[in-house]
Amino acid sequence: MKKQIILCFTVLLFTSNISAQEIKDFFSTLAKKDLFNGSVLISKSGENVFSAFYGYSNIEKKEKINEKSQFTIASVSKTFTAVAILQLKQKGKLNIDDPVQKYLLNFPYPNVSIRHLLSHTSGVVPYYRLFDKAIKEKPEKIFSNEDIISALIENKVQLSFAPGDKWEYNNVNYCLAALIVEKIAGIAFRDYLEKNIFEPAKMKDSFLPKNRRLKTPNQVELYTYPNLYSTNVVNVQTLNETFLIDEKSNFYGPGGIVSTAQDLQKYQKALFSYKLLGKKELEEALTPAKLNNGTFASYRAYEKEIAYGLGWQTYTNDNNEKIVFHDGLNTGLTSILMYNITRNNTVIMLSNTASPVFVTANEALKIIENKPYKMPLQSLSRVYGSLLESGNKEKANQLIEEYLKKPDSYEASERDFNRLGYQFLRSQKTDNSLLTFASAALIFPNSSNVYDSYGEALLQSGKKEEAIKMYQKSVELNPDNENGKKVLKELL
Repeated sequence: MKKQIILCFTVLLFTSNISAQEIKDFFSTLAKKDLFNGSVLISKSGENVFSAFYGYSNIEKKEKINEKSQFTIASVSKTFTAVAILQLKQKGKLNIDDPVQKYLLNFPYPNVSIRHLLSHTSGVVPYYRLFDKAIKEKPEKIFSNEDIISALIENKVQLSFAPGDKWEYNNVNYCLAALIVEKIAGIAFRDYLEKNIFEPAKMKDSFLPKNRRLKTPNQVELYTYPNLYSTNVVNVQTLNETFLIDEKSNFYGPGGIVSTAQDLQKYQKALFSYKLLGKKELEEALTPAKLNNGTFASYRAYEKEIAYGLGWQTYTNDNNEKIVFHDGLNTGLTSILMYNITRNNTVIMLSNTASPVFVTANEALKIIENKPYKMPLQSLSRVYGSLLESGNKEKANQLIEEYLKKPDSYEASERDFNRLGYQFLRSQKTDNSLLTFASAALIFPNSSNVYDSYGEALLQSGKKEEAIKMYQKSVELNPDNENGKKVLKELL
């Protein structure tokens, strides 16, 4: 028996060493291909097997990322807000099905509950255009959570759907949830997080800043690609925000928390060992929300059906094991905390160049679980677009030819090529746009959408006869393409 135990332990240790080396090789390859820049921490059966840092926290100053580097964790913050609400529920301070109006008296929608907020099924509209008028009237003002309800009332905004009818991801839901925490606890939301989550979990390098524009010395700079055909990142401070409200706001609840990979692991361990929430409340957070018609609140992404609970997303892997996670995305920033509950395996990734994290984290889990995995690849559309932009059209054509012979050499998606073609078109780079759509038609010959887009680009370029052929092909592939049929009726 003793020999069997020793043999079993040796096999487990050997397997662990192999997966750790594979993980190291995996992330080193990603870093060399500029597919990951940031901090990663991975644990297997609750024990750390890999922790590493890649690239620079400040490219201009050549300062490297290290274990003390702090990242904004974007929407991973939503899990903290949900935990805060469920802690108050556990203490009997609220009921998850209480109407929001019970705590936020001026809230204009009586049928929206706290559950609706946490599950993104409220029907409340996003804030992106909500403050356009107010910004013009008060250009110096920085808007925060308490301004949302008055903006909804002043603009006489109706719900976009009946509460519980649909699932629609929306940051406003979590801004309102944070206000409810403040109302019940009687303290600022950041102080509540510090006292009830950061301190109990021993997260010494985490906080919610009063002003997210003021960085700590350890906080990383953020970088992103300025367009879809660039292969070099730039500091996000050199770019304009997509929406004006992003420059004029300091919202909290849906995002904003600053942390490290090490602290997020402490959070995950404290949460799933019931130090932050009881078992009943945690299970409620991880249970997919149901819509009014009885179906789950879910969406389709990465060839998976992903359900949304209360602040957590879930899916089932190929072995029927439950994976829970939340990821985050800001300009120049991606984050993810992914946890295989069945195996007690965790992947935490923070990137300050907006590296793709969901697919990478999913593959990393496969490695430590000794399953077949795929190495994430460079984007074909980005490399192709950069060649066109630099005038190397011959090399760009060669790249497509090589890809068609060996399609596992790059990552190619119809969506990426479509977006690239339209970006060139909007930038008055017509030749590049037409070449992009032509290449997309070669790669995705059965896509009605590609031919429809190609036809639109040709029509805007004054090539009517060629456009007609593309629209005809699009309708042939998809007889339900009403837009294509409408355009053809006008052209013929």
